[in-house]
Amino acid sequence: MEMDYFRQRLLPDAAHTRQDRMVAYRAMHLAAELLLARSIGVILNAGYSHACDRREVEQIAERTSTPLYLVEFQISPEAAIERSRRRRAQHPGLDLTDERVRTLVLEFPYFRGGLLVDGQAPADETLARIQNYLCSGTPLAPGLWPEAGL
Repeated sequence: MEMDYFRQRLLPDAAHTRQDRMVAYRAMHLAAELLLARSIGVILNAGYSHACDRREVEQIAERTSTPLYLVEFQISPEAAIERSRRRRAQHPGLDLTDERVRTLVLEFPYFRGGLLVDGQAPADETLARIQNYLCSGTPLAPGLWPEAGL
């Protein structure tokens, strides 16, 4: 599930503000919880730079007795800016200027307690690392991720 998809479906003309993203996170988390309660696995694709959003994911995992695995992607500011420029026509994030993207990349509160991958590495290499991590059977310990970077 991708947060931007939920935001665009729920608020198609939104400016992609924090308030808009909060609505999308809530909807995505509700859908995830409903699926997890039925033992259907879920992948959540979002930035999770705010502790309250991370805390909500952890609470969902606890309520549904689902192990929580975290894969973080790290890329250079230059690569992030280039990707942002390429998707601007489909992504109305008015606040995502080149300088804002650079700041977000440099200041992102990485947890580093799950799997940190190079977002510029070849896809097959990245997928193999993620599969190995998920098969390791070592989910996140409760209570640590929500407070990361604070």
